This record gives sequence, C-alpha cells and structure tokens, in this order.
Amino acid sequence: MTIVVFCGPTISAAEVQEHVEAVCRPPAAHGDILRAVETTPGLRAIGLIDGFFRNVPAVRHKEILWALQAGIHVFGAASMGALRAAELADFGMVGVGTIFEDLKIGRIEDDDEVAVEHGPAELGYIPLSDAMVDIRATLDAACAADLIGDETRGQLLDHGKATFYADRHWPDLIRQSRIAGADARELTALEDWLPTGRVNRKRLDAVAMLTAIRQFMAPDPAPFMPGFAFERTEAWERDRAAARALSSEGDGLLLIEDVLDELRLLPRDHARIRREALSRALALHEAKRRGLAPTDDVLENVLRDWLRELGAGLSRTLRESRLNEMELEAFLREEALVRQVVDLSDEAIRAALLNTLRSRGWLHALAARAEAKKRALEEMGKDSVATHTGGISPADLQAWFCRELAPGRLFTVRPEQLAARLGYDDPSTMSRALLREYYYRQHSTQKGITPPALSLDDRNNFP
Repeated sequence: MTIVVFCGPTISAAEVQEHVEAVCRPPAAHGDILRAVETTPGLRAIGLIDGFFRNVPAVRHKEILWALQAGIHVFGAASMGALRAAELADFGMVGVGTIFEDLKIGRIEDDDEVAVEHGPAELGYIPLSDAMVDIRATLDAACAADLIGDETRGQLLDHGKATFYADRHWPDLIRQSRIAGADARELTALEDWLPTGRVNRKRLDAVAMLTAIRQFMAPDPAPFMPGFAFERTEAWERDRAAARALSSEGDGLLLIEDVLDELRLLPRDHARIRREALSRALALHEAKRRGLAPTDDVLENVLRDWLRELGAGLSRTLRESRLNEMELEAFLREEALVRQVVDLSDEAIRAALLNTLRSRGWLHALAARAEAKKRALEEMGKDSVATHTGGISPADLQAWFCRELAPGRLFTVRPEQLAARLGYDDPSTMSRALLREYYYRQHSTQKGITPPALSLDDRNNFP
C-alpha cells in the first residue's frame, strides 16, 4: 500500500514522515498527480498539500478526478490541497482543516490566501513570504489575547490583502500600518508577541490531514468508489500524453517529452519511429474494433519472444525499458494485440510493402541486390535451388542466419515463429530464401567480391 504526499514550503518531507509513512514528492504542478496515478505501484491514497501557483501550470481538477475514478483516495489541506478539496468535495476529495472549511463556506475565496513565495528545492522550498491565511489566524489569536483591537486587526488585514502575495511579510505589514496611523501601542505589543505567538495555520492543517490519512488507511479500506462518470475528452488525452513519465535511474521521474527531445535530434530516425508509432496506433484501433483480447497464454508467449529478441533477462529488460510490473502487463497486452492484428492483416500489409519501400527510397537498393543475387545464382546453376537439394538442413540454415545476420538473437525461436516474423507463409519458403542468400555469399567469396550491403541505412548513428 503506497501513499503519495505532495509537500514543500508548508511542511517538509522529513516532517511528513513523522506523521505518516508516505512517498513524498515536491509541490504539485500540472500533470504530477496524473503521473503519480500511472507510475506508482500499489498507490492507494494521495495527500495534496503544496502546489505551484506561479511560472508553471497548476495541478488541474481533472487529474484529481482521474485519481478518484481509479479508486484512489485523495485528501487535500493547507494550501493548493485545500483549494482543490473545496472545489472537488462533491466528487469525493476529502478536505481537512480550517483553511479547507473557510474556502468551502466562502469565508475566504482567493487563491492568493494560501500562496507563498518560496526557495528552490535545493533549499527545501523554504517559505520567503507569509501566507494570508496564516496572517488572518495570527491576528485572530492576537485579538483573542487582547493585544490588538478590531480596528488594528482590520488595518493589518487590509494592508496584507492589498500586498502581492510574494511580498507579504510581517515587518512590512506592521510598518505600513504605522504609517497609516494604526495604534502604535498595539502594533508594538504585536511585534513583541509574534516570535512566540504566530499561528502557522497551514502547517497545522497539513498535520491534521496527514493524521487523518494515517487513521483512515490503517484498516486497509476498500478503493474509492466514484459517484461520477469521468469524461475522456481529446484535450484530456493530450494532457495525459504530455504528462506521462518514465521511472528515472536517479531520483524522481523522467518526462517522456525529454526522451522524445533526444529522438528529435535524429530527424530520419524520428520520422521512421513516428511511422511505426502510427502503424501501432492504427493496429490497436483495429484490435479494439474487432474486439480482440489476448489470453494469458498469448501474453506469456509475447513476453518470452520479447526477452529472446532483446537477448536479456526480465529484470534487466524491465530496468532498461523503464517498466514496473503494472506497466509491463499493459505493454504486453498492447504488444499482443498489435501482433494479432498483423497476423490478421497479412495480405493488406504485403500489398502495401512495395509502395512503402518506394516512399522511403529503399526500393532501388533492394531491387539491385535481388538482381545481383539472381545473376550469381544463375551462374552457379542454383537459381531454382530448394532446401531438400541444397545439402544444408533447415536447422543449420537458421543457425547460420542468426549467427551472420542477427547475432545474439533469435537462436531459440522456433522455425514457424521466425518464418511468420519474417513474413513467410511457412518455414520451407523461408529456408529456400536463406539458402539462396547462403549461396550468394559463397559465390561472392569465391569471386573475391563484396556483395551489396544488406542494410537499408548504413550511416553512422548518434550514440
């Protein structure tokens, strides 16, 4: 069971751990809750305390609804969490604390009530200004202690509210109130009291929320049951795509856009991968249209084939592919569907291959090589060779092919699987093609010539 808490200037990650065992992440921005939902194994609850207000888009309501519809309990308090909880309480987000209650009933309304300026992550998001809600709570306590009257309280609140949130500091507020003619005796009493009497309402609410999460999750409650239908719009799907992330070899997450930026530095590879991605997307669309659903046996076969092709074990493959167990299952299901559609669309694919080669500018090189091979085999008297007359067994041919043209891979693939993967109707047809290639290379060696490279793109690649 995993709990994720977004925190920062209100309460530190170390302080969070004093109240509940949780995975602590920085203040939430747009996409962060979505990433938590889709990349955190066993996620059961989210606690939203701090979030970014400035310079980057704020966490959106829809990603919180996405978490709720996924059965995740979502709590909010103190800062951004209180704002979103007040707005989404009717949908099941749980708000905790005085700030949440004040927002919900309309006693306070503006985002700037909870916003503060803060330092960078390297400095622990240290607060650099005072939150308006903390100023209100502190002045209420000062009034209750008879340090200031209602008039002085009102003047200080007016000055605080009129000040940009990043510039709110107690010394400045008191100085402005003095200039405006507020009671000097009361202001001095307030200054003397502040070091010990100041109320950190945001932190108090954050602690209350963490306590509530710990108590609620202790009996291992059932997943949240949403009472609403989540609407998956095109804009939402674009947001999902933009916000997806990979696990990082270091701390935190790696944005997929950062990975794609590396691919975009290789224009020809980027164009090729985009075409492959389009084919994959269309295959998945067709699988959905046909109502295809891979069985567990098919998924196991896909996993074995994939590991065999990569030439690596499961743990290494998961690490290098940046997949966790939950993501692996989704990937295998998608891969199985794509392969099913390819098998069912063999004739259509064959019909499109020639023009695809023309489109990519690859037809000439392949046609020239096929012509050179035909002339060489005719010269050897082996143009119509078949495996049963070639003197080399199909198993030896496959081993030769895997050794010479696919080193490190495919050695253990069954002949019928390899034939299907290469687009042949049956293993015997594949074996004939491999035998022709074997004799062609043998002929070139005898003549002391190098056959045309068997490559569509032999340029050096970006490391």
